[in-house]
Amino acid sequence: QGTSFLLYSPLYANIEKRVIFSKMSPHETLFRLEATQGLERTVVDHTPLCRFTIWDFPGDYYGDVEVFCGITSLIFVMDAQDEPYDHVLQSFTNAVTRAFRVNPQITIEVFINKVDGELFLSDESKYDCRRDIMAQVTDELQEAGVRPEAVSIRYHLTSIYDHSIYEALSRVVQRLIPQLPTLENLLNVLVSTCSMEKAYLFDVVSKLYVSTDSSPVDMQSVELCSDMIDVVLDVSGIYGLGPKYPDADLQGAIIPPGDTDNILIDPDSAYDKDSASVIRLSNGMVLYLKEVDTMLAFVCITRSENFRKKGLINYNIGRLKKALQSLVNPEN
Repeated sequence: QGTSFLLYSPLYANIEKRVIFSKMSPHETLFRLEATQGLERTVVDHTPLCRFTIWDFPGDYYGDVEVFCGITSLIFVMDAQDEPYDHVLQSFTNAVTRAFRVNPQITIEVFINKVDGELFLSDESKYDCRRDIMAQVTDELQEAGVRPEAVSIRYHLTSIYDHSIYEALSRVVQRLIPQLPTLENLLNVLVSTCSMEKAYLFDVVSKLYVSTDSSPVDMQSVELCSDMIDVVLDVSGIYGLGPKYPDADLQGAIIPPGDTDNILIDPDSAYDKDSASVIRLSNGMVLYLKEVDTMLAFVCITRSENFRKKGLINYNIGRLKKALQSLVNPEN
C-alpha cells in the first residue's frame, strides 16, 4: 500500500494532533502548545494498514497552492466557542476554493471543536451550532462561485476531552484506506461466525479504529474498546516480560537468525504478537482484544455465553490475521 496523505488545517494550534499522536494530556495543551506558525509535516506509520502524512498549517496560510496536490482530505478545525464565525469561514472558503481548483477530488472535513463548554451542555445546542455553520458554509461557497454540491464536506462535533475527536479522526483515516471494503467484509464474516455484537480493528498507538463491521457504531462501545487498549498497554508495560535481549540496541543489534519472534514490535511499547486480554463486564458482556498485525489490535464485544468457545474464536481471528497479512503483502 502506498502512503496516503492527509492535510490537517487547524486555525489555532495543533492540539488534536498532539493529543492523539503524541499522547499529550488535554489539560497540558492549555499551557504547553503555541499556535501553528507555518507548514509542518508529520508521518504516521504505526501499522501497515494505516499509513498517512499530516500536513499541518495555520488558517492564514497563503503559501504555494501546490501543497493541495495529491492530498486526500483537508481537515479544517474551527472553534465552536469563537462566535461570530464570519472571519473563520472566510478563511475556510479561501482554503476550499484554492484546494478544489488544483485537486477536484479532495474531500473536506470540518471539525467543529470545543463543543464542551457551558454553551454546549445539551446535544440540541451542539446540533444547532453545526446547523448554523453548515448554512453559513453553503452561503460562503456560493458567493465564492463554488457549487456546494460539487464539494464533498463532512461535519464533525469534536472535543479533546472525550472520545469524539478519536471518532471523527477515525472516520477521516478510514477514507485513506483503499482496502476498507475488504476489511469490513472480513469483520462481518467474523462477527456472524462467532456471534459477536461488535468488532473493531484499532491502531493501538493512536487508538483510532481503522475499520469496523457494518452494524451501527455506538460511541460507548468505542470508548470501552479504547479504554481497554490503555489498560492492556499500561499493564503490559509494568508486568510484561519484554524482549529476550533487553540490553540490545534494536537499531543495530546482532540477533541470531530466526530468533526474532520475542523482540517487541516497538522498543517503547509492550505490545507484541502475544498481546491479548479478556475483560468481563457486569452486564454480561465480554471485551476481547487480540493482536493481529504490527500495532494493530482486533477488539470485539460479545456476550459471555458466546465466548465459551474461545478456541473457535481464536481460530477465526487467526484466519483474519492471515487475511490481513495477505492484504498488506499480496505478493506473499
